[in-house]
Amino acid sequence: MYEKYITNEFEEYIVTSINGFERRIVYPDGEDIRIAQALKIFNKLNKSTAILLGRKDIISRNLKETGINNLNTIDIIDPSTTDDSDKYKNILSDIFKNKGKMLSEEELDKLVKENNYYGALLIKNGDAHCGVSGSISSTEAMMKPLINVIQADQKKKYLSGAVVEIVPDCPYGLNGLFLFADVALMADPGEEQLIDTVLSSYQTASALFNGEPKIAMLSYSTKGSSKSEKINTINNVIAKIKKLNPVIKIDGEFQIDAALFPDVAKSKCPDSDIAGQANVLIFPELNSANMVIKVINRLAGASYYGTTIQGASIPFNDVSRGCIPINLVWISGMTLMQRKNMEKKSNII
Repeated sequence: MYEKYITNEFEEYIVTSINGFERRIVYPDGEDIRIAQALKIFNKLNKSTAILLGRKDIISRNLKETGINNLNTIDIIDPSTTDDSDKYKNILSDIFKNKGKMLSEEELDKLVKENNYYGALLIKNGDAHCGVSGSISSTEAMMKPLINVIQADQKKKYLSGAVVEIVPDCPYGLNGLFLFADVALMADPGEEQLIDTVLSSYQTASALFNGEPKIAMLSYSTKGSSKSEKINTINNVIAKIKKLNPVIKIDGEFQIDAALFPDVAKSKCPDSDIAGQANVLIFPELNSANMVIKVINRLAGASYYGTTIQGASIPFNDVSRGCIPINLVWISGMTLMQRKNMEKKSNII
């Protein structure tokens, strides 16, 4: 029924993992016809309810043009006209009061009518279990409510972005599958930011991988071949992660060839149990991360999945505005996998 949409083992694993796991996914960019096109495929894989935010006439037309006639798993909400706006304004008001900020009625009304804020409030109130945005919205438009609403009262300080890429005909990583972070949010992370990125990346990889996460902290140096403040920071992070969670397999600092290729690892760092086997790559800063994932995607023809926003208390993920419907299919599945992993670990429902 759905086999024609699957192109690799990772996609097969997504489908298997979310089989029977049905939740409510909110899509703030509900007016985008690509959402409707994606849901036509996704509904064959999973029967979760999609909450589409936006003007009902546009969304209904998109669904009709796409050939979706059964609306049993689709809810349409227009935040500008819904009868529930007062309820969510009260929730938003309380959130900002707890931060020591009072919002006027006009400010509350304006924010609640913004699709991404409304979607975040649905998630915060338990009326949706996770969300996907970004096909129309800017990253800033979806990140502000994520930070201000979903992350309100959360202990984790920093969010980060990760992507999964699969390099074809590649024996490294998990048969060519890798997770890269931070690729989206922190330009030059310090020690605490890197610690949060590592912990979040481990959680993401644990949710998405059919295999054990092996984390490499990347640098221009391998095991002390050069010295700098950043290298000291990286090694401090590794030492602290091992104390915080000894289960996590992490090592570094590594040049990228030492992290990935067993022959280089044997020469440069033979005592490491991560070198040459890494499948989660943590970059020292955003420039290198962004360049590497795009080079791999374009020159190696790697399949690209993301961006997964890490560290959020509830999954609320981002896609590129240049995405195609199948990208939305897989990020929706990955978002459900994250939700499933969270429920398993924390017993939330």
